[in-house]
Amino acid sequence: MEEEVCYSTVIFKSFENDKSKVFGLCCLTIEIQSDDSIYAEVKKTEITSEISPESSEKEVSTPNSPSHRRATLGLGLLCFLLLSALTAVSILYYNHVTAYNKILTLYTEEISVNQKLLANNELLETEKKGLITEDEELNSTLSFILKQSTLSVEQYCQFTGNGVQCKPCPKNWIQNGSSCYYFYLGGVWDTWTSSQNFCKGFGAHLAIIDNVEEQEFVNQHTEYFYDQYHGYWIGLSEKSEQGESWVWTSGAKLERGFWIERPIYRHTCVLSMASKNPIKSWQAASCRMYNRWICELNVLRWPEFLNLE
Repeated sequence: MEEEVCYSTVIFKSFENDKSKVFGLCCLTIEIQSDDSIYAEVKKTEITSEISPESSEKEVSTPNSPSHRRATLGLGLLCFLLLSALTAVSILYYNHVTAYNKILTLYTEEISVNQKLLANNELLETEKKGLITEDEELNSTLSFILKQSTLSVEQYCQFTGNGVQCKPCPKNWIQNGSSCYYFYLGGVWDTWTSSQNFCKGFGAHLAIIDNVEEQEFVNQHTEYFYDQYHGYWIGLSEKSEQGESWVWTSGAKLERGFWIERPIYRHTCVLSMASKNPIKSWQAASCRMYNRWICELNVLRWPEFLNLE
């Protein structure tokens, strides 16, 4: 009686020439009879298969699964993106640095140009002030000249190798402060009125002495001549219609005198005498008396380029 059948497959391997062969397949059939006899049937089926050892090892050692390929592809893509981003940032940084350097260069050039403009502006301002000063001097000179009907330019100016140069005072006149003084030292003397007319010929007047410094200057340039009664006419005279009142040729009244002795006569004019004591050198005398004289004239301020050094 056949109760149970069991089949079994047996694989036999051969290692000849590094190739594997499956060359046998056995089927075993066991039959159990009622008489306790066992029968076994073995059937052999040959199957030949060649497998490369290398392929087998690769399949075992380096499996090439889809998830592995996806991970590799993702990492490669990430590296590419990072490299692209780094390149873009580098290009952007380079462009910014280049633009900054250009702006810095332009800024430096603008500063240099601005400094030059400021320097030129200062020069122009200086030239402007100089021109304004020259204009004022020219106007002052012109005004002075127009007031002097008998002004002789030759008395002030002379031709030199550098052109025309002018002095603030006429020839033979001495400057003191803002005034020019002429001390007549000739041998032909004259009255107070005639002396005043002589001064007017230069646009001047008999000297007006306002302070000690001016009196000392006058005394230094007067010298003794003839006798103790002769001196130099100055522009001070007594006006009888106003009582005892001493008046300068300008019309101003005397505020301070430098008398040797207080005068007691009327209708007199004043002489400045050569004296060892400058503050005591005035003496009253008849206006008809003949003496030397002192003229005074305001300095003539010529434009700077005409001033004689």
